[in-house]
Amino acid sequence: MPTVAEALQIALELYRAGRLDDVRTLTTRILEADPRTAAALHLLGLADRRQGRLQEAAERFRAALAIAPEMADVRCNLGGVLATLGQVDAAAASQRRALALDPALEAAHHGLASLLCSRGGPRDWMAAAASFRRILRLQPDRADIFHDLGIALRQYGAVELAVASQRNALAHAPGFAAALGNLGNGLVELGRLDEALVCFRRSLAVEPERAATLYNQANAQYAAGQSETAAESYARAARNGLPQALTRLADVLTILGREADAEAVLRLALTTAGSDIPGAIDMLSALLVRQGRHEESRRFFADYRYPHVADPNTFRLECMTAVAESWLAAGEVDHAVEVLAGVHGHGSRFFTVKSIAGLQQVLAKQGRRLVRPVNPDPSQPRVCSSTLATHGRFAHNVLEYVLLRLYAEKFSYRLETPDWVGGHYFELDDPKPSGGLKPLSFGRRILNDLVTGRRDDPRPDVDILSPLFLFEHREEWRERVQSWLRPRPEWLPYVDPVMQALKRRGNTVVALHIRRGDFVWFRYTITETSWYVDWLKALWPTLDRPVLYIATDDPATIADFAEFAPTSLADLAKDGAAEPWTGLEFLQDFHVLMNADVLGVSAQSGYSQLAALLNRDARLFVEPDAAAQRIRPYSPWTVSSDTP
Repeated sequence: MPTVAEALQIALELYRAGRLDDVRTLTTRILEADPRTAAALHLLGLADRRQGRLQEAAERFRAALAIAPEMADVRCNLGGVLATLGQVDAAAASQRRALALDPALEAAHHGLASLLCSRGGPRDWMAAAASFRRILRLQPDRADIFHDLGIALRQYGAVELAVASQRNALAHAPGFAAALGNLGNGLVELGRLDEALVCFRRSLAVEPERAATLYNQANAQYAAGQSETAAESYARAARNGLPQALTRLADVLTILGREADAEAVLRLALTTAGSDIPGAIDMLSALLVRQGRHEESRRFFADYRYPHVADPNTFRLECMTAVAESWLAAGEVDHAVEVLAGVHGHGSRFFTVKSIAGLQQVLAKQGRRLVRPVNPDPSQPRVCSSTLATHGRFAHNVLEYVLLRLYAEKFSYRLETPDWVGGHYFELDDPKPSGGLKPLSFGRRILNDLVTGRRDDPRPDVDILSPLFLFEHREEWRERVQSWLRPRPEWLPYVDPVMQALKRRGNTVVALHIRRGDFVWFRYTITETSWYVDWLKALWPTLDRPVLYIATDDPATIADFAEFAPTSLADLAKDGAAEPWTGLEFLQDFHVLMNADVLGVSAQSGYSQLAALLNRDARLFVEPDAAAQRIRPYSPWTVSSDTP
């Protein structure tokens, strides 16, 4: 009879040979003889994982660690299983404990880095890059790690470094198709389209039907004005298993004037598993509205059901948004408001349609309406952003607008914009889109470099696509930006009373923004209320009759500030001091943040950071320092060393 050690060696060889049922039989016998054999539990867990029994695998690994907690490879494998189960934080913690036990364990470095890169949020991408770099210090010839490092760097926005990392991958493996494709993506973002197209062609020469590469090649072709070939590439990507390409194909067909073909593709997308259903709903809704087919649109989206999920209401939010959009386009504002009154969501298009409907309803009750101007001479240099109202919500859209307008004004281009919430709320008079512009994808770096003078090859007559944002907010732009973004006088009776009520309660309005909600889902940095409480304890005695206002999407956090008698919009409404602007309360909160005497923002929140940028009166701005777990002063506008 073999010893336990000999039996474990046989079980390991069976595992390597893929004979998993035999592994299970042998390790079970070992554990019957000695239930505390950690290595047998580990092997049994590996067999469970290979056979798709992930919960059982996690239990085996935990049982092994209860016996032998120093086994770094078991902690690493536990982290891998937890990652597959979607338990991101627990998986990362397991990989970190594995590395504490064995700092040279390459699998744990790779597991942690891949996890942070693919499933983490913005705060995790540089940590992922650091882990990939540690692997490269141990194994400097790993082309796959250079490739993964490049992906992490590009996610973080370090595009030049990402391009260099992909080139390093190709130096070690010249035919590495994925690295060629991702190098192409980086070059597109840098505006080097000809080089990018060469990379995509080389990648497809290695793997001719790789759907992701076909899709990315189509993006580059589209950006280069090669719409016909882009349509072919998107269609090939969809045929090769990437149904998300269908909506992009429909977009190109629309640009080409082939709206009937675009409609057919969108209807196909709405019945295809794995396609971009929200995008297809938005695009088909816009197409039907553009053609004046309002009644047909309402019937279709009221009845639409996605056939590939059990819950028939999975896309109800998007469908109701489409129904409301058709009412809005038909001039039936009350119907649009009614459709969305009881609907709650975070989608960009939902936010835009619901907010614009609410604002237009206010004007309609006053016997007024907002009339958008038309570009008097579309033959003159112009730029547009047709996606301005489709990515992100209020602050994201406004911050995109700031970059777009800085760019347009610097090069004397006319800026055209679609209907968007900021265009209704602020005193803006940009003309509606005139159409006929080729797209500029991944334009944020190019526009930032053009606005700041780091490059001088401006691009007129382009449709600049989201996402966009300024990399730095220079003091030299402050007066100009603040002059653009003033609320229209029509809205002041709805937002000013909140600020006036606070001023009646004290002489110094301290406003804090505490963001939760989707920050938890997307793994953005969470601002802990305790940091602000500690800061307020020191600040409060120095202020003249302070009053604390909390703007938050999580009312439960307000109680954390009890010692400062905090108030919120809901509290003011309860006391009869101010009336909530139903459906548009975010504008009332924003107005307070924009006019407070002391303003504290939420980490990584464009909403409160935009309010700080537009606040002309605050004598103190503060922000969370997540690394130090405290609150620190900051300046929303910065003086750049590049400033003349």
